[in-house]
Amino acid sequence: MKLTDSKLQPWLHVTLWVLLGLVNFLLSNWFLDPKMNVWRPLINHSIMAIMFYSNAWLVNAFFEKKRYLTFFLLSNLLIWAFVPLRFYINLQFLATDAPQPPNLEKGLIFGALATGYGIVMLSTIYQLLVNRFAAERKALDAAKRQTEAELQALRAQINPHFLFNTLNNIYSLAVVRSPKTADMVLKLSQLLRYVVYEHKEATVPVEREVEHIRHFIELFQMRSEEPLNIEFVVEGELLSVEIEPMILIPIVENCFKHCDFDSNPAAFVSLRLNVTDGLLSFKTVNSKNDADQQKDQVGGVGLENIRRRLELQHPGGFKLETKDSGDAFGVFFSLKVGRSSLP
Repeated sequence: MKLTDSKLQPWLHVTLWVLLGLVNFLLSNWFLDPKMNVWRPLINHSIMAIMFYSNAWLVNAFFEKKRYLTFFLLSNLLIWAFVPLRFYINLQFLATDAPQPPNLEKGLIFGALATGYGIVMLSTIYQLLVNRFAAERKALDAAKRQTEAELQALRAQINPHFLFNTLNNIYSLAVVRSPKTADMVLKLSQLLRYVVYEHKEATVPVEREVEHIRHFIELFQMRSEEPLNIEFVVEGELLSVEIEPMILIPIVENCFKHCDFDSNPAAFVSLRLNVTDGLLSFKTVNSKNDADQQKDQVGGVGLENIRRRLELQHPGGFKLETKDSGDAFGVFFSLKVGRSSLP
């Protein structure tokens, strides 16, 4: 239940005022004319409601703007302005044939002042709480929107190194009229379609991410005349498992980007994906050559991209580790995954 819920507030307020009126009716029934006791709480509580909501307006107009002295003076003026009216109304509803307590008039004035200050104090606390809750919700909504915007920006990133190289290869194939050209364009279009459309979803079946990785490998393989040593093993319970889109591909891109296929005949890439008991594990190992100065530092932008996304979406709920053995570089990633509600 939240104080700032626009649908809840009116009913909550009406209920509280009605309950307060019933309590007042029961307490005052012993010294008031029973026939008139219904009207006294109704009129009195109408006046107190006016005081309550008028003071709430003063809180927003002056207290929240740090005009504390003005708020204090106007709140007291509000209380004292209604004391004579409430005193007069209470006198009208006294039972004339019933014994009256001593110092009745002083008691009525004191009661009007006490309840007036009590109402103003409650109104001030209430409005300050409403404002604090509203400000907190606004801050949370703004933080959520900022996080979503950052995630969308991170998801939209595609490795320009790989994309530009692929486009250059397609151009080269097209110049010599290679039969591979059409297949290469098709594979690239499938990759781009996934990046452009699927990444907007909150989650996708893990099979779609696996399919995307296979297209990536096939496209990379087509760049070479000779078969490359690329291994991709998928194991475990993939059926109906959901994963955030584009969560694995930055690791794959990083792996291929820094592999030394161009200079090492024994170069290799090994990818292993396993899903067991709701835990997704993904391990990649690639050979590398630190002497190759044309490539960025190993473990660069791709891994930073995915680490930041995981920190935003799964703080403390993932593992992302790297291991550099000199001639090879490995990445180990694990994450708890959920299952789709679809059959």
